[in-house]
Amino acid sequence: MRFAAVFVLSLISSVCLAQYTGLTDLQRQHIKSISVVAPEWEDFTNKDGSGLYWDIMRAVYEPAGIKVKTSIVPWNRAIKMVSKYHTHHAIMGEYKDSEDPLIFPKFPFDVEHLSVLNKNNAGNDWNGTLNTLTNKKVGWIKGIEFFTQDQRDYELLEFRNIEEGVLMLTSGKIDFLIDLREEIELAMETYNLSPQNYSINNTPEDKNLYAAFSDNIVSKELINIYNQRIPELVASGRMAKIYQKWNVGEMPRSVLKLSQNN
Repeated sequence: MRFAAVFVLSLISSVCLAQYTGLTDLQRQHIKSISVVAPEWEDFTNKDGSGLYWDIMRAVYEPAGIKVKTSIVPWNRAIKMVSKYHTHHAIMGEYKDSEDPLIFPKFPFDVEHLSVLNKNNAGNDWNGTLNTLTNKKVGWIKGIEFFTQDQRDYELLEFRNIEEGVLMLTSGKIDFLIDLREEIELAMETYNLSPQNYSINNTPEDKNLYAAFSDNIVSKELINIYNQRIPELVASGRMAKIYQKWNVGEMPRSVLKLSQNN
């Protein structure tokens, strides 16, 4: 009986080992779906599964027989689902210099144009470079990493939402507010900030946005598919049509160059 038990355990271990080592040569046909998560951003990641980002992922994976499953989750929780718990394969809209344990494909899918908002005649005029921020108090929304710790030579004060950020700026608690230009323009309109009293300036650095994946073998194969399909979508004109359909977002320069190479 003891020999039989040892034999059974050995057999089970061998099967498990074979299944595990087999993952190193994972065949694409074994991947039936990809679970993708992001916060709800209008026309980018709509709750009903429509939107620019969701359409890009469907165009990448569904021709390969991989169903795209979308979920709407707040950013901080979504990052943990992908990077820590691996309950989803990828999160949409992450920066490549993320400090979370994520892996990235070769090509981004969108570009963010960062801008700064400051109060005029407060001794904090924008000089066109990020050196303007040196030794100043700078604010942006909590949970977003516009610039990493080693890029900062200023004091970062995070706020929960743009309203809180505007109050911090108008009260002098921060010298500059950093966000997407469209978000700042909307805030100026919403909170009646006069262009005579406040200025918006673009930073010299744009931020590419990526689909960021869990660090595991399935994700590595999904990334291989992504890297293969993006040039094909550009060459066929399908990628351009997706952007035209939604009229939001912007094809990154590295992706645009793919069309010039054909």
